[in-house]
Amino acid sequence: MKNIKIFILLVISLLTFWGCNNFVTDIDPSQLPSTDSRLVLSCYISPQDTIISAKLTETKTVISTGGTRADITNASMKISDGTKTVALVYDNNLLYYRALPSQMPILVGKTYTMTVSTPDGRSVSSKCTVPPPITIKEIKVDSGTAITIRKLNSKEVKEYYLKLIWQDLPGTVDYYRGFGFVTGNIIANEKSNLGSQATFAVDFTSVDDKYSDGQLLSLNVTYQPPRNIDQFTLQKLTVGLFHADINYFNYHESLRKQRANSNPFAEPVLLYTNVDGGFGCFGAYNATWKELKVK
Repeated sequence: MKNIKIFILLVISLLTFWGCNNFVTDIDPSQLPSTDSRLVLSCYISPQDTIISAKLTETKTVISTGGTRADITNASMKISDGTKTVALVYDNNLLYYRALPSQMPILVGKTYTMTVSTPDGRSVSSKCTVPPPITIKEIKVDSGTAITIRKLNSKEVKEYYLKLIWQDLPGTVDYYRGFGFVTGNIIANEKSNLGSQATFAVDFTSVDDKYSDGQLLSLNVTYQPPRNIDQFTLQKLTVGLFHADINYFNYHESLRKQRANSNPFAEPVLLYTNVDGGFGCFGAYNATWKELKVK
């Protein structure tokens, strides 16, 4: 009887395997819909930048024999403020298109247009307007302890609560992003090659003033040191407030949501684009910075 049961289970397993294989069908590539590769432009301008830089790539087709596509290096790329037009030239060492702000100053309130064309006849364009700077009112730091579980071992670590505060401009639709750096003394474990002091980036994410126009706004983030750090003592916090245009804000919000979407059955998050004829983002921001030394 036992042998009969084993035989039945084996037959069911084989039938299941054959059934699954029936769902796998080889399709002739010629039967798939044809799709053209699209240009992808990435460029953010700011009055604080020392270089106007931009990247140009292209999307992959449904049937592609290569891996990650290389940058497009032979395009004609130009930026205009409505009066003056300047070409961005590809730099083979830096691997992006560039122009100097002395050639095209990035000024508050001005609208800039980026146009791109390639030798094979493709072209894209996009526009953005530079917002004014916003003064940081205050940055705050507090600390506490947390219990983390690493490799089934619990460990008590020190974490920092960082806060960025500013006054929103009344009567306008505004978009903000906070970004900063923490610098401090460290005690690293054997897997780290860091020295006695290190600096780490901190993203405060983004916010708009849709329901808080003209009010005091803030962004908060909890920071824990990387896993290869056994102890971190904060000495200095440097924070930047990016007053962004809607293009910069929407693109980075969609990018953040896409990276956070780890559920394979959830509806995919589409990346925002404001590039006519292609994909990507041409956006603007104005940054102000504030530093706090922690005692």
